[in-house]
Amino acid sequence: ARIVVASVNDTEAAASVSAARAGAAVIHCDARADLPAAMRQRLEAAGVEVLAGTRPVRAVGRCVLRAVVLEGPGGRRRVACDVLATSAGWAPALHLWSQRHGRPVWDAEQGVFRVRPEAGADMDVVGAAALAPVAAAEAGLPPLPEMGFDAGLSGLGGLPAVTGKMAFVDLQHDVTTDDVDLAQAEGYRSVEHTKRYTTAGMATDQGKTASLAVLDRIASLRGSDAGAVGTTTFRPPYTPVPIGALVGARHGNHYEPTRLSPLHSVHEAARAVMTQAGLWLRPWYYPADGETLETAHLREAAQVRRGVGMVDVSTLGKIAVQGPDGAEFLNRVYVNGFAKLPVGRIRYGVMLREDGIVLDDGTVARLGEDEWFMTTTTANAGRVLSHLEYLLQVAWPDLRVHVTSLTDREGAMAVAGPRAREVLARVVKGADLSAAALPNNHLARGSVEDRPVRIHRTSFSGELAFEIYAGSADAADVWRAIAGAGEPDRIVLYGTEAMAVLRIEKGHVAGPELDGRTTLDDLGLGRMASRSKSFVGSALREREGLRNPGRRTLVGLRIDGAAGAAPGMLIFPEGSTPAGHGDGHVTSTAQSEALGRPVALGLLSNGPARHGERVRLVDLLGGRALSAEVVAPVMLDPEGRRMDA
Repeated sequence: ARIVVASVNDTEAAASVSAARAGAAVIHCDARADLPAAMRQRLEAAGVEVLAGTRPVRAVGRCVLRAVVLEGPGGRRRVACDVLATSAGWAPALHLWSQRHGRPVWDAEQGVFRVRPEAGADMDVVGAAALAPVAAAEAGLPPLPEMGFDAGLSGLGGLPAVTGKMAFVDLQHDVTTDDVDLAQAEGYRSVEHTKRYTTAGMATDQGKTASLAVLDRIASLRGSDAGAVGTTTFRPPYTPVPIGALVGARHGNHYEPTRLSPLHSVHEAARAVMTQAGLWLRPWYYPADGETLETAHLREAAQVRRGVGMVDVSTLGKIAVQGPDGAEFLNRVYVNGFAKLPVGRIRYGVMLREDGIVLDDGTVARLGEDEWFMTTTTANAGRVLSHLEYLLQVAWPDLRVHVTSLTDREGAMAVAGPRAREVLARVVKGADLSAAALPNNHLARGSVEDRPVRIHRTSFSGELAFEIYAGSADAADVWRAIAGAGEPDRIVLYGTEAMAVLRIEKGHVAGPELDGRTTLDDLGLGRMASRSKSFVGSALREREGLRNPGRRTLVGLRIDGAAGAAPGMLIFPEGSTPAGHGDGHVTSTAQSEALGRPVALGLLSNGPARHGERVRLVDLLGGRALSAEVVAPVMLDPEGRRMDA
């Protein structure tokens, strides 16, 4: 490649040296007549041809650059090249200062605008903006060890006069000297008016590369300098806001990435209907021929209760907690105790924000003496990891703990139902899955089709259940093996809709209940909080407002008739006139075959004291109302016999 580098500053020499060392033929032309001796020596030692007092005045070629015309002490010279790289020097970032104090002043010697020395007593201004000598390192420039000298910011701007017809002064908006000349001829004397007439400085760089060239051209037409012309107004933000960020969260696949679980291919093969869950695509339901969502998810949920089903839970947040202080760390993060959790055991935990509001829930499995495996809800995986990293870096930097996301590294599936143990026993090798060997909240290691797996005896559905974790590359093979082993028991694949039915019947909270406003007591989990230790949020959860017995707390709702409720319906006492916000609202709803009726979870003022009360569920906008009975949130198998089978 043949490259011409046009410069007015020391720092651009680094690009020429790097290109020459990569094998390019480089001409480095600098508009300054006198160049630093060390800079010239380094350029020539790298094989770069150096031309002082020289600048490009014309580019030759249409669509493809063929050559440039250089003008220097010996006149004009045409040079064949493939690339022309130009730089007009450095300009101090005055934006924040100017937004507070107004117009900067022109430094003719350096060829840049700077702050006014007498202004800004309430701000500390340093470096080039303060008329102070500055080296490259102080200015935040990349180090240039290959140059062998301090490429400082002497001659910051040094912009040569822009001459010639149809010379571009704004490369992003294709504004030329002709455009600027016409604006002046038309009477647009103000630089603000010239900017709008020509659109100079209105591209994505917001004038960072074009403004001095435009001001120089205006000054040359008036016979003055750039200081007399002035600058346009510096407005926030310094970095432009992408238009995509302004049009809303839903902007198709171009706005944010779509995440696929390691089991996505098997869901496609099973003709699953997918749904968006945050960034993830997850199976919504698996329709048999002619089935709709309404019929398919009820069939799936019913088969889990009667026999066995399998669901993809790879999207759960999965975090490795490692280090000798891991137990202490978890003990401070969760409301319940984790300091003495034995190796091979699993415990459900809830963590709070610092203000006492519930952040997330999940399980922690102790894999070894200094190693724990934490799961979070799908929606809060990133938020929880950020929370943990903040605590380790800011609140407790003395703890010897590392946290690492494993969400993409492992696939996971839950096998649930009365026949779950029999199905897994056909394919799992090296692990005893019996109730005596693997009680609830214990883990074991084994293999499926020679793929290593970790088996967690834990349940989200309220049934006998096992979570199977495998490496992402092995997860699909493990899934297919379990599905094949379950065919004699008519194993069903179930999606997020059926999973919601199962957890609502059991009163398990999820995103609709963990809405950033609920406390442990609101969710009926207050007894989990340890009284013998402090934890994140332990002090502020005792605030009077969060202890008010009239707060809205979790309840179950047994709905009369066949019509189901809708999330967001308001709850009113039976016989009252619906008005205002009511006593609470419905959070999650389900048609339950196991309970023989539609049911729901809701948050109701003074909920525990109102079990057995009749209420009305009202949609004020839709004009619909239902009758329901307030019951405990756990509406199916409150003793937990099915889960402990």
